[in-house]
Amino acid sequence: MNNFDTIYKDLILNIHNNGEYTDENVRTKYADGTPATYKRIIGYSFRYDNSSDKAPIITTRFVPIKSAITELYWIWILQSNDVNVLENLGCKFWNEWKKEDGTIGKAYGYQISKQTLGHKSQLHYIIHELKNNPNSRRILTEIWDVDELSEMSLTPCVHLTQWSVLNGKLYLEVRQRSADSCNGIISNVWQYSILHKLVALECGLKPADIIWNIHDLHFYDRHEKDILQQIEGNTFEPPTVKINNFTSIFDFKPEQIEVVDYRYDKKYKYEIAI
Repeated sequence: MNNFDTIYKDLILNIHNNGEYTDENVRTKYADGTPATYKRIIGYSFRYDNSSDKAPIITTRFVPIKSAITELYWIWILQSNDVNVLENLGCKFWNEWKKEDGTIGKAYGYQISKQTLGHKSQLHYIIHELKNNPNSRRILTEIWDVDELSEMSLTPCVHLTQWSVLNGKLYLEVRQRSADSCNGIISNVWQYSILHKLVALECGLKPADIIWNIHDLHFYDRHEKDILQQIEGNTFEPPTVKINNFTSIFDFKPEQIEVVDYRYDKKYKYEIAI
């Protein structure tokens, strides 16, 4: 399936039709202090064929495509945890979680930057293995570090990637512990589709499927009315993505991503739960 609007609609309807509202005390709160209750299903997966130039960007609403790629760059290429760096790049995704020292603690880019089996970072490790040991079943990254979770502003949502090569095609599996279907997932899948293509380019491979596994898939109570309206809105042809002037994944800059013919129906604003 290569239309992310269809995948996304199915995802939302699964929560609506099969999910349950939690009757337990919830950790998350809205900005006004009200508990942010949510409807959830446990265990959800989908596949996206990432071999074409069609981008997995929904068209029933506006998606912050530039900010999402900037966040990807901050985490995977700069391997930074400094929110001020991200803000200066024009992305405000992490402002609510910024600590007094300006960082998100030992999360995300901090974990990607760790030396791995003699390689400079987790990204350097997977690139080396894909180029030199493409049949390996050990090509993965993991940022859920049990020894440092208490030092993170937010424990990782998307936390694991695993990469496999089959007949010159690169497959990517992603594991997400928790997915906010209205705010997080729409940016996450778009980001990782680009990471997938960048790694494939670096390693001389063709991108194949992305397999996406979510443990806790949910939407919040204040989002339900709007998201059900949104998925019934107008859809358009998926936009085309181009990666311009590629030389190396380690030299990648967000401005190299060009999205062509992106059309969307409406803008929706979904309140953040923290």
